[in-house]
This record gives sequence, C-alpha cells and structure tokens, in this order.
Amino acid sequence: IEMAPGSYADGGFIPNIPQFYSGKNILITGVTGFMGKVLLEKLLRSCPQIGKIYMIIRCKKDKLPEDRLKEVTDLPLFDILKMEQNWSDIEKKFILLNGDVSELNLGLSAEDEQNIIKNVSIVFHVAASVRFDDPLSDAIKMNTRGTREIVQLCLKIKSLKTFLHVSTTYSNCYKSMVEEKVYPPLADWREMIETVEKLDPGIINILTKKYIGSMPNTYTFSKSLAENVVWEHRNQLPVIILRPSIVISSWKDPFPGWLDTINGPTAMLVGGGKGVLRTCLANKDVVADYMPVDVAIRAIITAVWHHCVNRVQDQNKIVYNCSSRDKSVSMQELMRLGLKTAEQFPFSEVLWTPTAHFTTNKTCFAVNAWFKHLIPALIVDLVLKIRNKKPRLVKIQQRIFQAITALSYFTLNHWTFKNENFQNLDAVLLPEDKIDFSIDLSDINIKEYFVNATLGLRQYLLHEDDSKLAETRKQANRLYWLDKILKALGLVLLLWSCQIFFLSSYLNA
Repeated sequence: IEMAPGSYADGGFIPNIPQFYSGKNILITGVTGFMGKVLLEKLLRSCPQIGKIYMIIRCKKDKLPEDRLKEVTDLPLFDILKMEQNWSDIEKKFILLNGDVSELNLGLSAEDEQNIIKNVSIVFHVAASVRFDDPLSDAIKMNTRGTREIVQLCLKIKSLKTFLHVSTTYSNCYKSMVEEKVYPPLADWREMIETVEKLDPGIINILTKKYIGSMPNTYTFSKSLAENVVWEHRNQLPVIILRPSIVISSWKDPFPGWLDTINGPTAMLVGGGKGVLRTCLANKDVVADYMPVDVAIRAIITAVWHHCVNRVQDQNKIVYNCSSRDKSVSMQELMRLGLKTAEQFPFSEVLWTPTAHFTTNKTCFAVNAWFKHLIPALIVDLVLKIRNKKPRLVKIQQRIFQAITALSYFTLNHWTFKNENFQNLDAVLLPEDKIDFSIDLSDINIKEYFVNATLGLRQYLLHEDDSKLAETRKQANRLYWLDKILKALGLVLLLWSCQIFFLSSYLNA
C-alpha cells in the first residue's frame, strides 16, 4: 500500500501520519470499549503499515481474550477495512495479552510485561470504567490505580515515544470553565489507592460522599485523580492527556452513525423513542457538549504524531480538551431531532408514542415520573401478570428514574471547555493528512448528524429489522391516534367535572 509523501521543514523531513506509524509497535488498553474499537479500526485502515498492536484484554464470562477480540472485529465497524485490506494479514499484527487494568501490574505475566517493555514505542491508555454508580473502590482501582500501573509500565519501556491517556472534559466538572491544564487534585491519589486497598469496600461506600467532595460521582472523581497520576510523571515520560467530552456516534468515519454503547444522550433517545421516557430532569436550554467518536479518535492519533514529529516540549500543550464548543446543541433540540427521526423510522416494541417533557424542578419531575412512568408501568405489569408473563416495566422505570437522577448534574448545568490546543491539531496537519485525520467540525450539519446518529442507534445498538418497518409504522400510527383520543377524552372528562363542580356550587349557593 503506497503512502503519500511527507513534507520538509526547517527541522528536516516531517513524515505524514501513516508514515509516522509505519512499523511502530503500539499498546492499546480498553480495545473492547467503544472508543478502543474505533481507535483500533482507524489505525488499521488509515495507517496500514503500522507494526504490531499489543492489546491487554481480560477474560470475561468464560470468554478468552481471543474470543472477545473476535467479537469486536466481527462488528460492522470493521466491514470497510475488511473490504479494503487482507484480513488474514491484519490479524498477524495482533498480539493479545491476558490482563486486567484494574489489577496490580495490569494482571500481566512477567513474560508479557517484558514483551511490551522490549517492543512497544507508543501507548494508548483508553481503558476506563465509565459507570457513574461504580463503588468508589472499583472506580479507583480501575481508573486511578490502573493509570498508575500503566504509567509504571511505561517507565520501564526502553524506546517509549509517547504515552497518551484518555480522560474526560468532566474530570474537573466542579469548575464551570475548564481550561486545557491539569488542576490541583481534590485528594491525594496515592492515599486514595492505599485506602481502597486496605479498607473494607462497605466502609468505603459509607464514606464515599466524604471522599469525593464536590464531585458528582465516583467516575469523575477517579478520572480527576488519574490525570494527576499522569501529570506528576510529565518530567519522566512524554505524556499527553486528551479529554473528550460526551462521545457519541461517528460523524463519517468509517461511516455515519456508528454506535454500540448506551450513554446519557443515547439513553434519552432510546427511552424517548420507545415511549418509556416521557419526562426528564433537565434544562432544555443547556447546551450539551457532544463529540463524534471518529473525531475524538482522529485527535488521539494526531496528537501522538504531533508531539513526536514536532518534538513538543511545552508542558502547556500536554492537555487537549476534545470539545465541540462551537458546534454543540441544546438538550431540547437534541431530543426534538431524535424523536422526529424516531417518528419517521419508529422503533419496534414501543410502549407509547414518542415524546419527552423537560423540567428543572425536582418535585415536578417526581410527580411527572409517578403519573407518566410508574402508574403506566404498574398497569402494564398487572396485565403481564394476568397473562402469566413476567412483569418487568416497573423495574425498568426504577432504573430509568435512578439514571435520570444520576445524570441530572450534567443535564441541569452548563460548562465551557477551552479547546485551543485541540483546535490547533487541525492546523498542524500536513495537507495530505487533512482528508483522513482532520478534526475540523466547521462543516458538520447538526441536523443531518443527529438524524444519522438516531438511525445508527436504531441499526447498530437496537438491531431493528428494517423489513418490518412498514408494520412498525402502522403500529406507531395507531399509538399516535390512541394518544390523541385519550388526551381528548381526558380533556372532555376534566371539563365535564369542572362543569358539574361549578354547577353544584351554584345550586348550593
């Protein structure tokens, strides 16, 4: 496969991105996660001469690392790559390591550790637990201690060129404006690791609120500490901290709409489209910062190239806020676009016609949730019991209520993320790299993007059968008119009740 030529500058020859990665052996953690999958696919497709790819994958539910990687590469995400390149040749690049980032020494054998130390030159640390409700012990072990362990491994790597740590723009969410710098820690990461290693998890759960302080959850707290782990080693290692905002569906690479995970915005779209989410604790005017996953991955790959070929020494350029600051969309507009698409391409097994109501008042939300979520769920579960089927909707609504409450910190507040370093990544690209690695969002069509995102969610996450779309549309139409009729009957009943009440009051007077 031929590669485009690089460029010459005052400092000599500057390789383009595919040339830079050519022959280099890399290590990726978190390759079975959402961003890890897209990173793997992008490196293989756009940097075809890349060397060996080491991947730390843990066994899960009796599945070996080989089985889990096959599940990843069997996804539609890799279809274009398989059409363009010889898959058997690609598989020869894979070196799977049985390990666990949440374990000491990453759960690696001595032999696997030595293999990494001798051969790897670039490390992408993508692995993380992104659950908001993780026990503090689990979050610290995975996100904070796991980062310490990968840093300690990097200190041993003989020819390390760059270590890139994927964080989140919300790692400092106690600040309304977040700059591209590492902030002073809210706690000592060494002490927190020692605490979770020594204390009983039950005791730590009781003390969690005290430990995390102004942070809304264990995820943001543990990721904040992880940044400080990396930052403290900036003079010993060539480090990069890249903070994506809320990562959602792909914009165009390898194709529009790729998504295989549920997070805040996708959960809202699924819940609204399925008719189980009818009220939400959120400020409709809050502008949420979403980042297409393919743009975040391009930034990751480009940042490593930039730091190496341009020999970036300025420690003010270590942190990148991967934010769509100028191309964000309000909560109300997001839901409007998603539900409009869901009306045109309805989901199957819909409980009720898609709709959603926003409120910033917690009491109002609780009342709405009772009447719009819980009571209908109780009725549906009662019908299921009568038909000798397992009731399930009440439990689903309980989880939805808990999820909305957990997300409310982010749906009720607004942040500004400074992103000059991130934007500069596009400016430093060589002309031949612009097509495959540009992170410029100036020409993104927000409406088209979220339509594709909803369609992708329907296809890749919910696995909807398009052959049944005509029947699904008929069902959605029936629910639409049933909803209108019931609302009209409710209004008539209300007016009739008011008439009876006032007439009775008048006669009594």
